[in-house]
Amino acid sequence: MRQDMTLENELCLLLLRRDLAAVRKQTLELLVSPLQWQLVLEKAYQYEIAPLLYRQLEILGFPSVPETIRTELENFLAVNAIRNDLLAKELARLLRLLVDAKIPVMPLKSTVLAETLYEDSAFRVCTDIDLLVPTNNVIAAHNLILSVGYHSQITQPFFLNLLARYGKDCELMREDQLCTYLLELHWGLLWGGRLERDLLKNIWADAIRKSFYGVPAFALSPDWEFLYLATHAAKHGRLSLKWFVDLDRFCSRGGLDWASIKQKAERLGWEDAVRDSLSACAYLLGTPIDPAFAPATYQRWPRTLDTAALEVPGGMFFLFRLLKTPAQKLRYLAIRFLVPTPADSRFLALPSSLAFLYYVLRPVRFAAKAAWWLVRAGANRVARSTRAS
Repeated sequence: MRQDMTLENELCLLLLRRDLAAVRKQTLELLVSPLQWQLVLEKAYQYEIAPLLYRQLEILGFPSVPETIRTELENFLAVNAIRNDLLAKELARLLRLLVDAKIPVMPLKSTVLAETLYEDSAFRVCTDIDLLVPTNNVIAAHNLILSVGYHSQITQPFFLNLLARYGKDCELMREDQLCTYLLELHWGLLWGGRLERDLLKNIWADAIRKSFYGVPAFALSPDWEFLYLATHAAKHGRLSLKWFVDLDRFCSRGGLDWASIKQKAERLGWEDAVRDSLSACAYLLGTPIDPAFAPATYQRWPRTLDTAALEVPGGMFFLFRLLKTPAQKLRYLAIRFLVPTPADSRFLALPSSLAFLYYVLRPVRFAAKAAWWLVRAGANRVARSTRAS
């Protein structure tokens, strides 16, 4: 066992290996050790890997696995299979809706990854549907999806227009008797607006035509899909171990043009983020790394799966780091700090005639949040100093 991990964490990682036969002996030795199985179950749910753990334990014959744990994982797998089937049918319905309206559309992640990277789509946990449309089709796509029963938190044209211009995605939801369908409608992948205009132009230019559930649409090229998965995993950190499993399995399929991928990553300034994700995959899952992305002499990832050590810079800080020039970074910060978002309307509802006042409210809210963050940081530092003394 690796000294920096608990037995339960080590078991989870061994069970996620693509080549289970290569670690079979080590895995069986762990299974007969004194494991806290409830903790294994918590990790399985936390990292969204429960169905895959069940599958691997099934291959091994469930040695020393308590019956209650086996039953709970089996039930979760059955429910996940039903949910993924419902999501796949809903995805097909939405694709047909947009294609019939002559709106180019590209599904991302979700059940599409489940079907292409796993032997059975039930082995991957999917929580929502992700669709990418061109920027100039955002408002039409949004309103069309609303017309078939979805609800959006964006209720004012003021915010929809701003989001279409400066944002990158929005959430919509629909419920029926069987399922709650969460949809993320994307027109950007990272920053939104002019900051990724050229990136999206290249992505759509390289897109390939592909049929999903019988509906002809578009798909990311292998290069762009790899870069998307790698940056997405780096952004979310190891708290979402599922993304690293996806990346590991994507790499295992082979056929990737590593020279082309590296060229794109260097041009975009994403090389460190890609290397970070691949280094994490290599450490956690034994993923072979192509020489084009050989690990750097340092490693940002904490060499543990303990939750307390998983706090890695993410969100806007990660996206800020990916931008290449000072001008791009300044524009990104200006948009984040000054351009109103639907969250501002939830904080203070104003009539449409007074929507312009959100331009004043936005920086005030950010200043208040920054002040609160500084107060908390100061209080935490004082508390740590007091405990140390």
